[in-house]
Amino acid sequence: MQEPLSPRNAEVARLRALARDRRARHEAGRFVVEGVKLVAEVLASDLIVFEVYGDADWDLPADIRAALDADDVELTRVSSRGIERIASTSSPQPVVAEVKLPNATWDQLPQGASLLVAVDVNDPGNVGTLARSAVAAGFDAVVCLGDTADAFAPKVIRASAGALFWVPVIVERDVAAGLQALAATGTVRYGTRMTNATACDEADLTGPVALVLGSEAHGLDEAYDELIDEWLSVPMSGRTESLNVAMAGTIITYEAARQRRSQAV
Repeated sequence: MQEPLSPRNAEVARLRALARDRRARHEAGRFVVEGVKLVAEVLASDLIVFEVYGDADWDLPADIRAALDADDVELTRVSSRGIERIASTSSPQPVVAEVKLPNATWDQLPQGASLLVAVDVNDPGNVGTLARSAVAAGFDAVVCLGDTADAFAPKVIRASAGALFWVPVIVERDVAAGLQALAATGTVRYGTRMTNATACDEADLTGPVALVLGSEAHGLDEAYDELIDEWLSVPMSGRTESLNVAMAGTIITYEAARQRRSQAV
């Protein structure tokens, strides 16, 4: 049996960089998935898994062993300290996977797809939660515009519970260009704001929807008003100023799902 990789091993240092540095991920075209459930999920997806790294003392579960064999993915053993060095959490699980970074493009989206669009949403937990809710509600893709947190950062992946493994993810740093590209997908671009907007349960969300959500602090910049087709709000009767962006997005995606179920009956 090969000696487990030590914390000082160059391979461990490379994986550590992928887990912590957006630029390293995008230059290498690879990202790291951490934890037993998420590794099992990514092995079950269509993403390309290059290698799996497990703690030397970890008993490999039968389902992960079967998935590794089915996809012809190698398992490399790493010392416990090595796993701790790679992982982005203070109490890491005993396994990580190195995965090819998907590179979805606008022309790969099916015409009339329903899209969750995050504009300058900085918090990784919010981005992951939005993706998880959108996929659960039947949306077809996730779009990250501007300074939105990296969809393939470990915190985002954890918050998405692996949902990002199952849909195309479009990344575009130019917000205006991204919002313009949405028009060609056959969707209605629904922006979200508190006032001068249609309540989401009064709008027709049964067709192709691009739900566009702005930053946690400022929402959608007024500079993009002309690139939004219609505006939605979440009706609130209680005394609260606003909702967290992930909560608002979840409510609207599920309202769209509810309307579609009702239409299908």
